[in-house]
Amino acid sequence: MTTSKASTEASTVHQSMNATCANPTRPTETLWCGLVRCVLILAVFIGWASWDSTLVYRVPRSLSLHSSQSDLARREITLARREITYTRPDQSVRYVAFTAQSSEEPSGPGQCSCDPVEQASSSKKVNNPTGLPDPNLSDVWELSSRHLPEKFRCIDPRSPGLKALRRTETGWESEDLENALIDDGRLTIVYVHGNFMERNNARERALILNQYLQQRSTRPYRLLMLSWPSTREPHPLRDVYENAESAECQALYVGWLLERLRNHSEVSLLGFSFGARAVTGGLHFAAGGTIPGFQFRSLEANGDSRQQVDTRQGVAVSARGEPTYRVALVAPAVDRSWLARGGKHAKGMESVSGLINLYNSRDPILRRFRFLDRFSRPVAAGFAGFVGAQGFESISNPRSTEPLENSTKVRQFDCGSVIGTTHSERSYYGQCPYFQLVLDHLLGQEFNANAFTE
Repeated sequence: MTTSKASTEASTVHQSMNATCANPTRPTETLWCGLVRCVLILAVFIGWASWDSTLVYRVPRSLSLHSSQSDLARREITLARREITYTRPDQSVRYVAFTAQSSEEPSGPGQCSCDPVEQASSSKKVNNPTGLPDPNLSDVWELSSRHLPEKFRCIDPRSPGLKALRRTETGWESEDLENALIDDGRLTIVYVHGNFMERNNARERALILNQYLQQRSTRPYRLLMLSWPSTREPHPLRDVYENAESAECQALYVGWLLERLRNHSEVSLLGFSFGARAVTGGLHFAAGGTIPGFQFRSLEANGDSRQQVDTRQGVAVSARGEPTYRVALVAPAVDRSWLARGGKHAKGMESVSGLINLYNSRDPILRRFRFLDRFSRPVAAGFAGFVGAQGFESISNPRSTEPLENSTKVRQFDCGSVIGTTHSERSYYGQCPYFQLVLDHLLGQEFNANAFTE
């Protein structure tokens, strides 16, 4: 009898509520009815999700989902992924659905269809899926300045203080700096990472880059990563200003490295974001250029060095009289006029045989690059490309947005239509098709690069 009475009362309340929602007389009742409807809709959605046992997450295209085979083996529950691509006129959004599976079955391989390695070259398999360098092909080093002051105006060329660590099968092991700079006939590639990078992130990025290089290289090489203090701090805006200045200081180390590598027959350089600022500044210092507020102390040239200094023009040249450095910049956080004649880093272009610049005209970070200097309001070369550089004298307006033309010395490619609104280095590596040209350029395999552009 009690149950029947309670049911009758509940039914009466429900009918009263429906009547009230159907004909609300006061604003409070209208808000209450809207809240009730939202709760009912949420309950239906939760019930549907529980029944389907599948949760869908929206993932930006710039996000790379990558797990090694060993990581998957240690998980108690693996994730199977179903990928759907929805394309709109202005952008492309990737949806990835994860469904729980039993861990009793052996996990699949770590590589999947949207991993950067597979996208970069779908016709070639990963030579070394573990991420360890192939000792017969590559030799990966970390040259760290993280233990040194972030800001300085000069360095001692006899003892710069860099710590050298070499990647081996057991991890990163400390070694003498001289071993990293030895000339054993290998091609040398100097890589400088970008902003907001912890040490472990920088090491991971170097290994990812090495995997791409290993896939395309036909000869041994040594990869030297300059790891500089660019850790994210609690105050992001102030941190950007400070890291911009710190990257300028790191140019002294890049210049020092180029002088120490003067005996090497081939040297290539790659810089991302603020790392590109260190690369162009280092080239400028090594070629005899100066920057107000900095003092670059040059090493004395060896008598029988393969690289000599032309005192008439101050140009670093090889024994054959040709420019010595191949340079690639990805999303460079550099003023697009700095490589123009009379620009802040213009001297460095005199010792460059070829430069490739990958930029993104939809980059949401470099779009605000002008706020670094409210007086000059610079435009980033990683957002709009270089102008006025040697080979681009016809385009002299720093704020010009007209399409850039390529020359025999400087080639520039806009990756914005492919990678979208992102400043992600891994998006450039995994999605921009022109990155293959960058790899061939760094490796000195220009026959592949020419075939790619034809």
